[in-house]
Amino acid sequence: MKKTSLIALIVVGVLISGFVIVQLLSWFIYARKNPSVEYSKDSVTTYEAAIPSMDVREGGLYNNEEGSKVQKTGTVNFLVVDIDESVEDLNGVNSKYEAQVTNINDSGRGNDRYVQLTIKVPVESFEAYYSDLREMEGEVIFANVGTNDLTERYIDITSRLENLKKVETQLVGILEGAESVQDILAVQKELNTVRGDIESYEAQKRYFDSQTDYSYITVTFSIDKEGLNISDEPWKPVGEFKAALSALVSALKGLVNVGIWILVFSPVVLIPVFIVLYFNKERK
Repeated sequence: MKKTSLIALIVVGVLISGFVIVQLLSWFIYARKNPSVEYSKDSVTTYEAAIPSMDVREGGLYNNEEGSKVQKTGTVNFLVVDIDESVEDLNGVNSKYEAQVTNINDSGRGNDRYVQLTIKVPVESFEAYYSDLREMEGEVIFANVGTNDLTERYIDITSRLENLKKVETQLVGILEGAESVQDILAVQKELNTVRGDIESYEAQKRYFDSQTDYSYITVTFSIDKEGLNISDEPWKPVGEFKAALSALVSALKGLVNVGIWILVFSPVVLIPVFIVLYFNKERK
């Protein structure tokens, strides 16, 4: 009965040891296949463009009434034969309407290359610019126009700013008439708070002005079938040989590392196995 209990404990120990080894090997293999990679912020090209809901009405885009603040955005994607020539054509349209390129993203190589540009256009020229843009040589595969009415928020900020400036004037008058140090400090504290709020609202107002005085259009050029190159990349057999050799060396290193792990943990498995074989031999 004691031998049976001992054998059962040994079997359980072997199973636990095997489970631990399998988990360690799985972790090792996963770590080899999935190394951690860190990307620096400067190595990634980022592009942010808010596209509000579309508001296109019969007869063209919605023309704002005087005094309103409406943000306009657009997106046009082209398939073209020559990307560089299309970018030059776009620069001609930009010159016509005094538009400025604020961001360029040139990605990919060969047939997979595409160029994405963000254009800053005076808001009064948005409709005419968008119309000429659509007439450029190439196939338009996607186009979108959006507007976002910021008038109510702009009026609210302007009203708050005017009220704060009135309060500032009143506090300055009180400060000039204050006699005690305690009154001067109290008024000065309140005045600093009001002036801080004024600076905040003035910054918000400038932001809304910048977003509504100019419109932003994103233009993307990609190569169509007519512009595809049969061989868009040179063949580099030496480089391919080096890449294959590097992969082979990495695979051999991985196998050797796995063998080292198995060798290190082999006593954990072999010792219980030898004990079981010994007791089986003794029973016989």
